[in-house]
Amino acid sequence: MLSLFWAGAVLSAYLGYKLHDWWVPAVIACVVVAGQFALFQMAGGSWGPSAQLLGYSLMNLVMFYATFGIGSSLGRRRRQWRRGAR
Repeated sequence: MLSLFWAGAVLSAYLGYKLHDWWVPAVIACVVVAGQFALFQMAGGSWGPSAQLLGYSLMNLVMFYATFGIGSSLGRRRRQWRRGAR
């Protein structure tokens, strides 16, 4: 489950670096939450940890938007540097 979180964070930062739209981190968070839900269902087999899954989804969304912002900032800075505007 933690590997899904970090893979989503790295993917979000990379797509931010490539200057994609603002909704991309939300889509990545939804995909990761779906994967985490599947893991919860396989491990627990019940609806017990739904509050924990809600906390994970909020954490995913915040983390992915943060790494997306960092990546897009670096992408814009690199683009300006290549154009020669400092």
